[in-house]
Amino acid sequence: MVKHDLEEQRCMVSSDKDSSELQVLNDKETGVIESGSKESSKDKTRQSWNNKTEYILTSLGNAVGLGNIWRFPYKCHKHGGGAFLIPYAIMLLVVGYPLLLMEYSMGQRAKKGAIGVWSRVSPYTTGIGIASLVVCLVLGLYYNVILSLAFFYTANSFRFPLPWESCPVTYSGINMTATIVQECADSSPTSYFWFRETLDVPVTIDQGGELNWWVVAASFVAWFALFIGLVRGTSSTGKVMYFAVFFPYIVLTAFAIRTILLDGAAAGIAYLFRPDIEKLKNPAAWLDALTQIFFSIGLGQGTYIAFASYTTTHNNCIFDTIFVATVNSFTSLFVALIVFGVMGFKAVANSKLCLARNEVTLQRMNATLNGTLTNDNVNMTTLNSAFNGTFGNGTDLLQDCSPAKELGSIPGGTGLAFISFCDAILKFPGSNFWSVLFFFMIVNIGLGSVLGNFTGIVSLIRDLGCKISKAKLALLLCIVMFIIGLTLTTKKGIYLVEIFDDVYVGTGLLYIVLCETFAVAFLYGIKRLGNDIHFMTGQRLNIYWKTCMQFLCPILLLGCFGTIVVSYIIKSPIYHAWDGTGIVKMTYPAWVSALVAILLVLTTLSVPLVALLHRLRVYDFSKFAE
Repeated sequence: MVKHDLEEQRCMVSSDKDSSELQVLNDKETGVIESGSKESSKDKTRQSWNNKTEYILTSLGNAVGLGNIWRFPYKCHKHGGGAFLIPYAIMLLVVGYPLLLMEYSMGQRAKKGAIGVWSRVSPYTTGIGIASLVVCLVLGLYYNVILSLAFFYTANSFRFPLPWESCPVTYSGINMTATIVQECADSSPTSYFWFRETLDVPVTIDQGGELNWWVVAASFVAWFALFIGLVRGTSSTGKVMYFAVFFPYIVLTAFAIRTILLDGAAAGIAYLFRPDIEKLKNPAAWLDALTQIFFSIGLGQGTYIAFASYTTTHNNCIFDTIFVATVNSFTSLFVALIVFGVMGFKAVANSKLCLARNEVTLQRMNATLNGTLTNDNVNMTTLNSAFNGTFGNGTDLLQDCSPAKELGSIPGGTGLAFISFCDAILKFPGSNFWSVLFFFMIVNIGLGSVLGNFTGIVSLIRDLGCKISKAKLALLLCIVMFIIGLTLTTKKGIYLVEIFDDVYVGTGLLYIVLCETFAVAFLYGIKRLGNDIHFMTGQRLNIYWKTCMQFLCPILLLGCFGTIVVSYIIKSPIYHAWDGTGIVKMTYPAWVSALVAILLVLTTLSVPLVALLHRLRVYDFSKFAE
């Protein structure tokens, strides 16, 4: 009688005998049938969040990262402006929400990191957690380099005038004649400061193996800040996130208000919402929308599994999923509005400078315009006809000063934050103030993402059976990663960061999430997952969640992963090099492609290799589920 009451209370046994037996078996496998004292003892021994707010803020700090700042606006521009929002919204609904709920619920129920969670699903899927560990280590490695560069720019923002405001000069001769550095004169002060004074990049990735000591020092500061955050643990991390999450929104709001008041901002925002539907016919738009979901939310890293493992058993993970993913997506859109507004302002400002240069050129040719030269009535066609063939083709002498041309080229990646934003900030009144705000915001966002990433890494390593204290593990991890990361602080390091960001991490995360989806859909079972979620939240999974997790996610992810692999085989990846005057596209040499290929092979083989080792009884991976 007692046993029956216990089953009825905890397993919700139906009147059907077979369903009852299946439910009891399911609950035994997922750990629902546990004594109250055992569950309580388990929760007490595991570190937990102080409250739900800190848990949500830390999740938001992990989700709202640097990808929201530069990757989403660039993808919008690349794939038809507002038209890109269509595939992005579809991918968010079909893939983003379901997979985030899957990670939240698995971690919350198992009270373990990614390795422990996937070992509980099946010892054969333990390799998913190991693959996640490998990808997260590489991700944390280059993410910390970007964070260190943000520290460097924050420090330089206190210099007056800003060091990227004008070109440096050299003095020569008896009279100490001042001469502008030619490389800066051929490009721009912001580009020169980024590529030469900060990174000192070589022309190709085969050169520049020397350490860049400015970046090394900034990298040390970034790793030390990360170490402090890891040692303080979840209780202190949550408190830090009150500032780390809200501060960027305050800065972004201030930037939004200031941007709206700028001349040309409206044109830039209108450019964003002027959809080019034709670009949606390109499969790359849909593929980029999917990969943006992974980068933006942070799926596949094991971070959300680790975060959820520190919360209470009966936390409402469905609400957490919808809230975190929705706020993250609206943040991306909010940032895109600011970026396009700033680029519109920059385009109009550069257009005026361009028109002034054209007017000087025409005046030198005795072709005075008498004040009729404006943004609206001048284009290359009218100028060419004005020449009447006297001076040859006007296109060879004058520049196209249309603001639309400037808006037609928005850089992606680090260039958006460290070049384009710097260029625009220079035109703000009180540019030092805005520069400090912007780069301190980048530091906060980057630190939140890196801290979330390494929280997942520490959890994964401890799941592997590491018995040393968390503080010693954090110290050892930061020291080792700092030493390995020195390869990315060399003069060619930014080129390696680019291929890790564009090729390895995106493909690796896609593979991990693909394995996670198949493991839950076909091994663990959507019904079992639904029972877990009902036990924890009191809510049943509806047809939307079940259809996406069981069918749509596996099909979409498998198709996209196959497409990416084929595209890399057909076409070698490229990187953007600096030749002293501008950015040029170059193909990665064979040794770089081989390095990335080896990392991808190690990542993908970790899943079947672990399954094979368990099958051959070389190692018992089921112990990680204990």
